[in-house]
Amino acid sequence: MIALALDECKKLGINKVLMCCNKDNIGSAKSIINNGGVLENEVEEDGHIEQRYWIQL
Repeated sequence: MIALALDECKKLGINKVLMCCNKDNIGSAKSIINNGGVLENEVEEDGHIEQRYWIQL
């Protein structure tokens, strides 16, 4: 699903996408990384650690 969403972003002329997930969500993090995600940082949000990934299209 991420790959399809990224294809749509390309069609819209978007060249950089920010994707976030909870640090506990290993499956989502792996999917983001497998689609080119590069970890920017981790921030605390409502007591949870959120990971922020950038994907260059």
